[in-house]
Amino acid sequence: MRGARVLLLEDDAVIAMEMQERLNDLGIVVLGPFATIEDAEASLARELPQAALLDANVGGRTSLDLAVALSARGASVAFCTGYHDLKDLPAALAAAPLLTKPVSDADLRAALSAMIAPTP
Repeated sequence: MRGARVLLLEDDAVIAMEMQERLNDLGIVVLGPFATIEDAEASLARELPQAALLDANVGGRTSLDLAVALSARGASVAFCTGYHDLKDLPAALAAAPLLTKPVSDADLRAALSAMIAPTP
């Protein structure tokens, strides 16, 4: 996982800072954190992440379209949400991990390990 690039989309500043710190402690390079879907989308023109942790509801908008775009470009996606399930997930995202907030260290590590292929 060390050195992996992970996009972080979270509109709650406190949660974003805490998650960024946890990811950095795991040796992950955080792209963001981004507080808006538009900022996260704009970042894709500069760099494509290996994986993304997306708040499912950002400023009252769903992040599903961003998740589909990331997945289509080869990035693994997980949703971090206060909900226990997400409705109307496209087939391409049916296997995406769903991390319920507050996300435990064990759940975060497990999801990241599954999402990020080991580098030889």
